[in-house]
Amino acid sequence: MAVQLAAFQATDLTLHRGHHVVWKDATWRLDAPTVILGKNGQGKSSTLAMLAGQLSPIQGELSLVHHGKVIAPDAWMTSVSLAAPWASTPGHLSLSQTLAFHGQFRTPRSGPRHWERLLLESGLKVGDHVPLASWSSGQRQRLSLALALGSEGQVVLLDEPATNLDADGIQWLQAQMDIISRDTLLVVATNDQKKEGFQGASILEV
Repeated sequence: MAVQLAAFQATDLTLHRGHHVVWKDATWRLDAPTVILGKNGQGKSSTLAMLAGQLSPIQGELSLVHHGKVIAPDAWMTSVSLAAPWASTPGHLSLSQTLAFHGQFRTPRSGPRHWERLLLESGLKVGDHVPLASWSSGQRQRLSLALALGSEGQVVLLDEPATNLDADGIQWLQAQMDIISRDTLLVVATNDQKKEGFQGASILEV
């Protein structure tokens, strides 16, 4: 039996980012794992920020629905997970402090998709005394992805997730995206579908 995924519904939606018009009177629905494609500067990240509830459209409506019920905007924080370069974690925290901080707001998935299991599988190796500000960009990316993929919720949003990952990291990412997309609405913004896309994804072009 197919899993019913959450869905975003945009109706007559207009979104600006500065002077750039990202969407104009647009109506679309994301009810299957989706790749948002577009060139740099076209509005992929702005669209993802809107889906995360961090950016409001100029006009029109955007709703998040799961099992026929609209999820209230104030509940998006615990329904939607995000990994993006512009969504950073406080740099003074260590790994254990970061996990404890994240755990105050979100619940880890059970079993092999728990964020601590994902961190181990990602190949992250860093001493717990080292603050995040001293981590490499690849280490921070692994942490961001593990937290987004390993948190309970209906939606996972990833913005150019392979950035700063080596070949092993990209292989790990692609495997996890294939798994998570089976029962969670996964939306990935990218301009490189071959590297950051995943099997069976629908396409939304910006």
